Amino acid sequence: MNHLFVTQEQVLMPRWQAAFPKASCVTFEQAEAWADADTLVWVAKEERAADGPSFVARLAQRATVVVLSMMPEKSAAMDALQQGARGYAHALSPADTLKQIATVVMNQGIWVPPDLMAQVMGSTWRLLNGDQQVQSSVLEVLTQREREVALTVAKGASNKVVARELDITERTVKAHLTAIFSKLDIHDRLQLIIKLTGKGSSAEVSDVPSLSSSK
Repeated sequence: MNHLFVTQEQVLMPRWQAAFPKASCVTFEQAEAWADADTLVWVAKEERAADGPSFVARLAQRATVVVLSMMPEKSAAMDALQQGARGYAHALSPADTLKQIATVVMNQGIWVPPDLMAQVMGSTWRLLNGDQQVQSSVLEVLTQREREVALTVAKGASNKVVARELDITERTVKAHLTAIFSKLDIHDRLQLIIKLTGKGSSAEVSDVPSLSSSK
């Protein structure tokens, strides 16, 4: 896998180099010229064309993109995902975290900071009209408590919120999620939403980011 870092300063931060010793620092033009399916492009500054799609949107059609920010914001994260980025993270993330991000996004997952997770989930649920599209056949394979956990999580609630709303412990929430994921043959929360709403084809979810997260 090739790692390209697009920065205004044209300098690799030490932690980026520590995570990916063979990474290269490139210009926007070089990134677009060199990127392919085996390339992970880390964009530290997004540059928009005045009369066309953003750099991230163009690049995401050819390579995997992660947007890095010195001051992460929810609106910027959502915009990055909508443009096709598969990750949004703090530019000063530790080397180990950068490696983890790379693993997630290169395996078709999406990485966002934990505090943005609920917003991404809730937005996706609303976008897919989740409340009206719940598949009863999917819920039938779950216990009553698992159904409650699954629906609450799908609407964007964190484990802490689920525990409070259902009057159970966070450990119990995690146990239920493990059982839910196993029964439904899924691996993350976004897949849970897609399963619950029956939006299983790539065409139906083409505008929805795929989200990989811890339980």
